Amino acid sequence: MSRADASSVLIIGGGLAGLAAATALADQGLRVTLIEKRPLLGGRAGSFIDPETGERVDNCQHVTLRCCTCLDAFLRRIGAADNIRYHDTLRFLDPQGLVSVLRGSPLPAPFHTLPSFVGFRGLRLADKLCIARALLAILLARPTQELDALSMADWLAGQRQTPRALERFWRTILVSACNEELERISCLHGFKIFRDGFLVHPRAFHMGLPTVSLGSLYTEPAVQYLEARGAHVRFRDHVDRVCMDHGSVSGVRLADGTRLQAGTYVSAVPFDLFLKLLPAEVVEAHACFRDLRRLEHSPITGVHLWFQGHLPVDEAVALFDREMQWIFRKDFGVEPDAEATCLGLVVSSSRRLVDLPREEIIRIAEAEVRQAIPAARQARLLKARVVKERKATFSPVPGAEKWRPAQRTPIPNLFLAGDWTATGWPATMEGAVRSGLLAAEAVLESLGAPTRLLEPDLPPAGLARFLCAAT
Repeated sequence: MSRADASSVLIIGGGLAGLAAATALADQGLRVTLIEKRPLLGGRAGSFIDPETGERVDNCQHVTLRCCTCLDAFLRRIGAADNIRYHDTLRFLDPQGLVSVLRGSPLPAPFHTLPSFVGFRGLRLADKLCIARALLAILLARPTQELDALSMADWLAGQRQTPRALERFWRTILVSACNEELERISCLHGFKIFRDGFLVHPRAFHMGLPTVSLGSLYTEPAVQYLEARGAHVRFRDHVDRVCMDHGSVSGVRLADGTRLQAGTYVSAVPFDLFLKLLPAEVVEAHACFRDLRRLEHSPITGVHLWFQGHLPVDEAVALFDREMQWIFRKDFGVEPDAEATCLGLVVSSSRRLVDLPREEIIRIAEAEVRQAIPAARQARLLKARVVKERKATFSPVPGAEKWRPAQRTPIPNLFLAGDWTATGWPATMEGAVRSGLLAAEAVLESLGAPTRLLEPDLPPAGLARFLCAAT
């Protein structure tokens, strides 16, 4: 590539953000090169090859919701949307084996889940009444800077939530969605999860589960999509420096000393790695780069358990009052006489768990699965894998929004993508895709070809249209 070639774009990082930016820019006719240091794409939302069996295993279970419109459009663009199966019922299980469900009904939004909420067996009447009051306040609230300064824990304390409501409703949903504790989740993000995901549209809360590994879901189709449009995907290339010349990026240097050039550059790596790519004087010269040091990480721990035989398990169930937060069945389409059942367990914001030995984590996970699933009590555990992501996501703590940078930087030919950039979303697959599209929009605008790439949100429906319009 020549630096003078304005239509050439070099993207560093092959996670969802980088792939979203790459596919969008390739669609617009730009010459795209995507660089990934690993042999596989996907980043944190990716897969690895099990060294014993050779099968592809996800780092951790990822899900989507119907409100994730940009992720859905990305999957449709690359021909992968059919590998998502949506469920209109969310299941919850308490330690006594009591099952509670949230599902839709013919009632208009925001009351579409009301019948199932009234019958929610894991909550008492007092819990439901205080939750309902708080949800109405969320629906009527305007997103403001003041909301970002307040934690969900403090706001919920002001709403006089019961201990059971806090643990079984608010904590169960928000810790999973934001990968943080209630004390460390900004109300701006907490409100968004409930408003966009549960209240304004009757299908927004429908949970989508991949029916294949994450690698098969989007990384392989994305590579095929890019290569069909003339893009170049480079694996096992480690960028160790962004080179500068007279205030602009002049190229990137690989670990082996190779130098690559383009007209435009998009960094789609985590914020701490991005800071290491830039010369120190460039970081110090710009507040938007210095402020990235203020962002924090939050961990996720995933556990994969293989039990002998076929276990009749729901595809997804949330656990109340346990260390493990969700159980997912990972062997979709396997016949009842299958030799093994793979279960994926997820613990978000796993600060306590992530420092334990892997053997101890497996012991906890196995015990909780056997207690939660009667059919697993006599099944033999064949093998187990623990995946610790210590820097899984940025932490949406109160006040963090002002540290999240725009996709367009003070360096004229350098742009940012990543769920940690200013997307309006917490760290989710939807946020990652949105960041890539916003970066692509900024690139196109800089080239004199402004193009709208973001998908619109699901519109408020039913009575929510009038309640939202009144705020």
